[in-house]
Parts: sequence; C-alpha cells; structure tokens
Amino acid sequence: MNKALRSPIAIEEFDRSYFQQETDEVYALPPECFNSEDFFEFELNAVWKKQWFCVGRATDIPNAGDFFTFDVGNDALLAIRTREGGINVLSNVCRHRNMLLLEGAGNVRRISCPLHAWVYNMEGELVSAPGLTDSGASFDPKSVCLPKIRSEVWEGFIFINYDALAPALHTRLGNLGKQLENYRMSELKSSEPLKMESFDWNWKIFNDECYHCSFLHASSWGGMYETNPERVDESAVFNDVSNGIVSYNLISTHIDAAPTHTGSVLQPAMDSLSDQERTQLSYVTVAPNLLLVGMPDKVKYFMWLPKSAKQSTYGVSWMYPQSTLEREDHKEKFDQEHDDLYPVMIEDLFAWRRSHQGMQSNFASRGRLTNEELVIKRLQNWLIDLYRAEDSRADEQSRVLPIRAIA
Repeated sequence: MNKALRSPIAIEEFDRSYFQQETDEVYALPPECFNSEDFFEFELNAVWKKQWFCVGRATDIPNAGDFFTFDVGNDALLAIRTREGGINVLSNVCRHRNMLLLEGAGNVRRISCPLHAWVYNMEGELVSAPGLTDSGASFDPKSVCLPKIRSEVWEGFIFINYDALAPALHTRLGNLGKQLENYRMSELKSSEPLKMESFDWNWKIFNDECYHCSFLHASSWGGMYETNPERVDESAVFNDVSNGIVSYNLISTHIDAAPTHTGSVLQPAMDSLSDQERTQLSYVTVAPNLLLVGMPDKVKYFMWLPKSAKQSTYGVSWMYPQSTLEREDHKEKFDQEHDDLYPVMIEDLFAWRRSHQGMQSNFASRGRLTNEELVIKRLQNWLIDLYRAEDSRADEQSRVLPIRAIA
C-alpha cells in the first residue's frame, strides 16, 4: 500500500465547502487547492490513485498495435490494442534507462525503445535486450515487464485505476450505463481520435456548471439555445454523488433543439432516444475527469488529466452513430456546428485562464456558492470525502508505524 499523505491544508478547512442541506452556506474550495504543488501531490494520492478515471476511447485504437500515450502527473502511460483484441494500459518508460518508449498515437508491431532497442510485446513483457538476451549473459527477460495499470472499458471508454483493491468499475457506473442505454455509447464513434491539448491551469477549473451560461455565454450560446435558470434542472436522475456522478439537464424549448445557428440539430436525431431525451441536453460528469453531454443527435465528451498543480491536458470529441458518419453531408454539417460553437469555446478558455490567474493572487478568496451551483457543491462533496479519507489513512499509518518500529 502506498504511503498515505496528510492534507497540507487543515482538513477542517474543507468543512465550509461541504454541502448538506439547502440552507447551508457553502463556499468554494481554498485557492491553495488550485495552485499548491504540495496539495496536488496529496490530491494525486487521495483521488487519482484511488478512483477509476477515464483516459480515452477504445474506438480510437480499433486495430492490433494501435496506441495512444498520455500523462497522469509525472507518470507517462500508454494504451495499446493487443492482437487478441484487448486493451492494455502500460507504463511508457523503458525498464532499462527510463527512456520514454512511444510518443503521440499510432500503430506498432511491438514496443521498442528508441535509445537501446529494448523490445516489449503488447503485454509489456520484455522480448529482447541487445547485449543481454543475445550474448549468453545470465539474464532472464521474463524478469522484466512494463508495469501494467488496471483497466476496464465502460460504454467504449477506457478507465484505469491504480488501486488493485478497488471495486470493479461496473459497481460504480453500472446504473449510469442503464440510464444512458438509449444513447448506445459503445456503438458511437468520432470522425477522428481525441486530441489532448496542454493548458496552464489546474484540472479542477474544467469542472462543469451552468451558472455561468446566462452571463459568459449570453450572446454566443444564448443566441442559439435558451439558457435561463428555469431551464436548468439539477435534479436529473443521473445524480449519484457517492459514486462521483453529478448531473443536470438543460430543458429545450422544442424537440431536437441544439446550440446551432438553426436552433436545432444539424445531424439526424438518434432514433433510439425517447421523446424526453430529445427535448433535453443531459450533462453528466463522471468525476474526476469525464463530462458526457447527451444530445438528440450525438454524445459529446470532454476529458481532462492532471499534470501538475498548474498544468493539465484537455480534449473534446463528438460521437455519432455510424450511419451519421457515413452521410455525404456529415462533414459539412459538422464543420458548421463547430463554427457555431467556436465562440463558446473561446469564452470558456478565456474564463479558465483568467480564473487560474486570479487563483494566484494574494487576494484570492473562497466565494460563497449560489443555489444555481448545486453541481459544484456535489462535486466538492465527492472530493472532500476523498480528501478526508486520505488524511485519515495518513493518521492511521502514523499511529501504526511507531508500533511496528518498537516491535
């Protein structure tokens, strides 16, 4: 078991950010949660090393040898499709001199280190090491293997968990899969693989809410899709805070409404959806790093990963039924919708960057959350529960270790 870490912020400080009932005064997390490297290391242990989180889409690596690389903190990892059709998530660091093995995304027949040509198979097992496996040296390649991270696929999304003892992923997301079954997400595909970009701010800044929609996006999004508070339903059935699932629905003014220049979807609506599903946009956050948006014609997803206290990576992709991707006018309509939403994305980037900058100020504060930020209150609860658990583990270990030392 990894050594637990104490929170560098007094754990009692989070009480003000914990939501229990409507009349509570709930405040944002301390600014140090967004800019302290010490807290980031604590949070890696408390959240990212204990929970299932998404790292990409299985349909982005459909063929044997297809791979993509990604980082979680300082851990360089890769996901690769095996010849048997499975998916492995492995360390992307050679076991010889710690050279990074693969870069970006692509297809390989084997995993070969560019420095000294140590070769691994898709299970991460060492196959050859020049100067050792071919020289008669007393060396067993079977004793060397790339560390493998526990992984599962849910609705076409690849999830990983560093904790070998954590319950299986379906115990956390099984019910959500049933609730979203009409979207048939495992069958949906994107026209191109997810592209992650680097940004200079903390991963929690990406957490979604719609309190800002009527203000930051008043003319951009608001000019295409009505966003007044009465149309934001935070009592959506998907909410399951204990499992890190928080959600809200945007209630449409008409069937198949969407934020486009026409006010409606530009691609064919999915015929598997109910009338209710076609008259709402469902925003479902699977904490800590996946936002699903169920729409009448597609499912969008947003994914982010932590790099440091002030760095993260982020990507967005749109998934459609195969029949939609095969339409002659798909690309034209996709480009049109992308252009329609581009101003919204620019506004979000502006807000995230400026929020990060404000967090660095000596005058950064913990503002009181409003009744229209229930989704943030729920996310904070999930996080704080994990913070408290990690701090308690550290306290327990500190009591046990001296006893062992005496023994």
